[in-house]
Order: sequence, then C-alpha cells, then structure tokens
Amino acid sequence: MSSDSASEGLPIIADAAGSPLPPHLQSWLQRLPSEIDTIIDTVAHAGGGIWIVGGAVRDAFLHLDLELKDIDFAVSFTPQRMLELFPDAIDTGIEYGTLTLRGTSGGFYEATTLRTESEYRDGRRPEHVEFGTSLLGDLERRDFTFNAMAIDVRRGLLHDPYHGVRDLQQGRVRAVGQAYQRLAEDGLRILRAYRFLDRGKAGIWQFDAELAEALKQHRGMLSHVTNERIWMEWKKILAGENAADVIERMARDEVLDRFLPGQWRAQIHHFHAQNHHLTEDISALERFALLLCEHDSIAVTNSLKQLKLSKKERNRVETIHSRFGQVPNDTLAGLRLYRMIMGDRAEAHLKLEIVIRESGLQPEQLQETTPADIHNLIEKLNAVEPLAAGNDSLVDGHWIMQRTGMAKGRAVGRLKQWLHRLQIERDLKDEGQIEDVLCTLNWSNGDFEHWPKLEF
Repeated sequence: MSSDSASEGLPIIADAAGSPLPPHLQSWLQRLPSEIDTIIDTVAHAGGGIWIVGGAVRDAFLHLDLELKDIDFAVSFTPQRMLELFPDAIDTGIEYGTLTLRGTSGGFYEATTLRTESEYRDGRRPEHVEFGTSLLGDLERRDFTFNAMAIDVRRGLLHDPYHGVRDLQQGRVRAVGQAYQRLAEDGLRILRAYRFLDRGKAGIWQFDAELAEALKQHRGMLSHVTNERIWMEWKKILAGENAADVIERMARDEVLDRFLPGQWRAQIHHFHAQNHHLTEDISALERFALLLCEHDSIAVTNSLKQLKLSKKERNRVETIHSRFGQVPNDTLAGLRLYRMIMGDRAEAHLKLEIVIRESGLQPEQLQETTPADIHNLIEKLNAVEPLAAGNDSLVDGHWIMQRTGMAKGRAVGRLKQWLHRLQIERDLKDEGQIEDVLCTLNWSNGDFEHWPKLEF
C-alpha cells in the first residue's frame, strides 16, 4: 500500500482499485456529521488510512441512509495507535481490532483495524486475528459482496473489488469468494443471508445459485453458533417488512428446523398465516408467537429459553401465545374487562384471532368463534365508552381488611381482584358502590382460590 504525504491531509491510498463515487453518494457524504471529518483528518494527518465500510455504504447505495451516524470505519492503524490518537475511545472488541470513537458532537463510531483471519475451526470465530494494512485483504474476509465495499471520503472513491454494486443493482445476495467457505467460517452468516433477502419496500431479493445451494448444504453450521447470536439475527428477520416471505424461504430450505421446534418445510397453514394481510403491522415478538401458535406452552417456553430471549421478551411472547384461541365474551361487561386487560393491544389480539381461524391454525385452546363474529367484536369494542373511574382499582387491601376483618394474606388479594373485576364489568364509579357490591358477595365462605380473577 503506497502512502500520500500526511501534510496534504489525505489518508494513505488503498491497495484496491477505486472508481469515482456516483452523484447520490457524493451528496450522501456531504450530509454526514461534521465530526466524521474530524475523525478522518486525525487519522490522515497521523499518516494512516481510513475508509467508511460495511452496512453504511450498502444502505447509502440503496438510499436507506436514515441514520447518518451509523458509520463504521476501517483503519490502517493498530488499536494501540488509535488509542493514542483517540484516548477517550471505548474498548468494544480490542482483541479483534475494534474501538468505538467518540465524535466531537456526541456521536459514536466503530473503527476496526484492517485485518486478516486464520481458519475458523469451530464455525464461530477465527483461530486468531492478524492486523494488517491491506484494505483488499480486509474486504476479502467479509461475508457478502455488498458488504465488501469501502469509501475513501477525501478522494471521493469507491473500492468495490467483488462487484457489490452490481449485485445491489440486480437485487442479488452473493458471497465474497466461495459461498461454502464463507458459511463454514461463521454459521451465523446463514441467518444474515436470509435477512438480507428482505429489502423493505423494494421487496425480496434472490440468492445467487452457489449461495442458495451452500445455505442448504451448510444449515447444520447453525449448531456451532451461540443461541444469543441466533436470537439477535432471528429477531431482525422477524421485524423485517417482508418477514413472511423470508420465513417461508427459511422453512422450505429447512433452516428453521435448526433452531425452532418441529419440522417446517410443509407447514402451508403457517405460511398463510404469516402472509395474511392482518399481520402486515405486527411486531417481531407477535410474529414469533404466531409462528409458534400450534406448539404447547411447554415447548414454547423451552424454545424461548434456549434462544436466550430476555426475560421481558420471553414474558411477552408467552403472554401472547397463552391467549391464542381466546376471545372476550360478547357482552358489554366482557368487552370492558377485555379492554382493561389488553390495553392498546386489544384490537391487535382480535385481528390475530381472525388470522388463526382463516389460516386453519389449531392452538391449544380454540374457541369456536368465526372470523365474522370477531370482526363484529372489534366494532363493538371500539364503541365501548371509557370507564368512569378508569382502569385502576378504587380500593386496596387495607380498605378490604377494614371492612371485612380479614387478616393480611392471599385471600385479601383474591378478593381485591374479584372486586376490581366487578368494578370494571359494571363501570362502578366510587368506593361507595364498591362497598355495596362487597355486601352482596359470599366472601366469608368457600375457597378463595375459586373466586373470579382479573382475566377474560
């Protein structure tokens, strides 16, 4: 790699061929935060090379540069030299050459030293990392061609040794070099390949023939990938605008079988559900729950634990799943209670119930309600007036103990639930009305475990 004079304010030139940037990328560079110029100037004046790489370059070509601060750099300096130039940098993977640089205006930017990697014996990580000064060698180790491009900001050059621009223009996902080798190096690239099929409003792209075959042959490599990494990538796929199409492709390629319970290749009814027009705006976790609709609660819990979802994510999926097949009573009291419990997700739940029935899915508990009945419930739900006293309980445990003489314990909590349920169902307005209702309940006899709960 040859060097320009540092006094000229230019980074050293790359050892990969470059071509002038197209006008829309020149415009994109002009809109980048000024603190990026400061970072580039610091490296350039110290005699180093620095290039914008990765997803930012790819997305800029696709006019998807919605977050202009999501910029990654490749640099010719070692991490130790970068720390000398940027002493406030954050160590986010220094053993792999990665630091996070703090911009002068508050932004954060990853900078990774140019590197080459030895063989991947475990299908997850390289045996060791060697830092270098070759941009071409660094791009050669990347996964897909459109992720193996780099921009020299100061010279206005694009380095595209593996024809990533051509693949972007043709809507094609293609591996750098041999597809089999790229996937064998890191099994997570299998899921990344499927994620890159989803191009949002541009629809679904295609794999080139070699990569398509390699994905089928190497799907077993996912067993070498940690469940945390699988979940991070799978969650992104679920959140994609064309997630249903990607999921179906993964199922037919038998990739879903590698990390989800069951066999998915012939699950036509699931594909129909995922592509239903009422699922267009559902969240990633709702889509995941719907995909697991026909599995029992134990299998779902085990799957979520295996994938290492956070406790919050796991509880959300389990809650959605547990309600599949159930709809509220077609009464004013039932709809009040349902709306209070479900909150702003009430209508979304009912729409999923329509999807389940129209797709022929069979959750554990499926009430015999037609899609037309559920459409009618949605209309009635939207017509229900707000509760006079709101959703919160008008009384607490102390209030109940004072009026009943009950000792503190679970029975008090269950009676509070019972009263709260009646407050919602009857739209009670004050404590006086609650006390009138209390006088009618046979709370002093019977097993409190059988008292009504706050559920629909």
